[in-house]
Amino acid sequence: MKKHVITAIAIALVVALVIPTACVKRAEFEVHALNISPAEVVSGEPTMVTADVENIGGSEGTYIATLRIDGVEVETEEVTVVAGDKETVVFTVTKDTPGTYHIELDGLSGTLRVLKLVKFESAQCQFEIPPGQTVECGYLTVPEDRSQPDGPTIRLHVAIFRSHSDNPAPDPIVYLAGGPGGNALEAVPLVFNQRFAPFLADRDFIIFDQRGVGYSEPALDCQELIDLAYETLAQDLSPEESLALSTEAICTCHDRLVSEGANLAAYSSAENAADLNDLRLALGYEEWNLLGISYGTRLALTAMRDYPEGIRSVILDSTYPLQVSLYAEAPANFDRALNILFDGCAADPACSEAYPELETVFWELVEQLNASPITFSVTQPLSGETYEVLMNGDGLIGFLFKSLYSTELIPHLPKIIYDTRDGNYDILALLTGSFLADIEFVSMGMQFSVQCGEEVLFSTPGEFAAAAEAYPETRNLFDSSPNLGEPIFTICEIWGAKEADPIENEPVSSDIPTLVLAGEYDPVTPPAWGEMVADNLSSSFLFEFPGVGHGASISGEECPLSIALAFLDDPTTELDGSCVAVMSAPAFFVPETEITLVPFTSEILGISGVVPEGWDELTPSTYARSALGLVVIVQQAAPDMGADDLLQLLTTKLGLGEVPESVGSRQANGLNWSLYEVEVQGIVIDMAIAESDGTSFFILLQSTAGERDFYYTEVYLPAIDALTPIEG
Repeated sequence: MKKHVITAIAIALVVALVIPTACVKRAEFEVHALNISPAEVVSGEPTMVTADVENIGGSEGTYIATLRIDGVEVETEEVTVVAGDKETVVFTVTKDTPGTYHIELDGLSGTLRVLKLVKFESAQCQFEIPPGQTVECGYLTVPEDRSQPDGPTIRLHVAIFRSHSDNPAPDPIVYLAGGPGGNALEAVPLVFNQRFAPFLADRDFIIFDQRGVGYSEPALDCQELIDLAYETLAQDLSPEESLALSTEAICTCHDRLVSEGANLAAYSSAENAADLNDLRLALGYEEWNLLGISYGTRLALTAMRDYPEGIRSVILDSTYPLQVSLYAEAPANFDRALNILFDGCAADPACSEAYPELETVFWELVEQLNASPITFSVTQPLSGETYEVLMNGDGLIGFLFKSLYSTELIPHLPKIIYDTRDGNYDILALLTGSFLADIEFVSMGMQFSVQCGEEVLFSTPGEFAAAAEAYPETRNLFDSSPNLGEPIFTICEIWGAKEADPIENEPVSSDIPTLVLAGEYDPVTPPAWGEMVADNLSSSFLFEFPGVGHGASISGEECPLSIALAFLDDPTTELDGSCVAVMSAPAFFVPETEITLVPFTSEILGISGVVPEGWDELTPSTYARSALGLVVIVQQAAPDMGADDLLQLLTTKLGLGEVPESVGSRQANGLNWSLYEVEVQGIVIDMAIAESDGTSFFILLQSTAGERDFYYTEVYLPAIDALTPIEG
């Protein structure tokens, strides 16, 4: 019996050694929390790939983690983990070849983007620096075609406007211009201080010419189209004739660009967004804020999708969604804006009284001008050259389409329509000259590369013509334009743009904080498009502004600007939009029949006098009848400057060929005034200059020819009689 007991004990010991007891669990592992940091590097820079290995078993064990890149095993890492604990496995990855790499670590996956090392080199600004601004310029060198990283490179001109703050925020604002093809930097001397300077209060502001644009190299400019526009200004062309000439010029432009070595397939929103990300990395910013207007919003959305890293916030102003058909919807969008204009005037008692039946008058005028076009002289404000312009009814429709972009112009449109009907072309001529200058600021080759590859590609021939046919009054505008309607199909057949991935026609979803702004009168990117985009942006705020056209944030209206600045300060907090509720419809301009003058005093200039009540003060002692600035009164003092020297200075500033002769004199308040009258680019300038005790004084009235006599009597002469030096 003793033997049996001993044998049983031995057997039990053997069994215990070879069969684990049911209450002891082996080591069991779970891998989670894959992290690739940074997920975007330049070639040759390391990144860390980590994951947590957790032991959910009952005993300590060893785990071998396997890292695969693009499906190929590249490294293993052994880690020992006690039961109930976790350890982190760490891999260091360095890639010299640019590209996108698929990272796998035991069931977990992610993406590593390796970028070609780009260079930013300081250089002289190619534009005139606006007064009062500190600017640093340079060029960013990037691949022309990122699918060929060792292929040709291009250079983008970049300007960094330094903040006015002593302690600016570390995240600058980068402006994405519209178009596509809009030259951002060439227009800087003309518009920066008015449109963008307010953004410098707390942050640096970066403007760059996108690839193929402006001062960037190469620029896909179509000088052939610009030359054609000037050559045909005075010609009464049918839509068919106009289209044939434009198509020929575009084909010539295409052939020239290709012969110069431009790869027209390399200019796209996707490449543009990659440039934007490269710029952030090259300048060393951890994060920044995007401000896109018009096509710039499409570029911003592309960047949000492709390169969300480093984007702190986004402002989408006048939004162009990826998923819309721009050309198919253009006629309806323009018709919507036209109806808002006509209905707005009809609902405004003063406007409807001054310009009754505006819609009927406009369409009758279009018919009349198509039958009997008008001719008038215009001055191109940049060159100072004067041209004869023939305008038919379709041309007037095109004029109105462009005008509805501008919040400043909208209040004047009823008057312009009536003035044109009545044979007064003063304002029409001034604005036509300004629009003529606008064609100098677009690189049309870039526009065709983007639109052919990303917009037309997802449409079918005949679609745009059918859309225009639904609006017969404006049909010729779209049917005759190679970049507004059906004719673009012909251009795209020869252009050679790259066919975009289908994702370029799909909505963008993002949780990046985004402010979406829309203008009620916008003729090309309606408020509904802003709503469409905001629906897919989980952290977005949407505002529509009454009386505003295209580009609300730079419209000159205080409300959209204040909302934009508040958003930049804190993009995650609900915004106070109460100012929208107090905005009104456009204050349509009605001819003034009497002026009320009120006293003013300028301690800075040492003068007192009178100014029209209700006029806007643009700068100290400079008052404008409206934001458009057609009628302005300026009253200034120039210490330690003689009257002759002041006259010479004004002659130079106004671009006059010679010092004007006095046309009269006037005495008031002990001052002897010499009076002068000149015309500058279609604007009448009346000047009065006086000198006393070593200080010269001048009063300047700017007005249109048709309004000059009224304002001369009601504002200019009373201002001369009232101006008085302040004893200091």
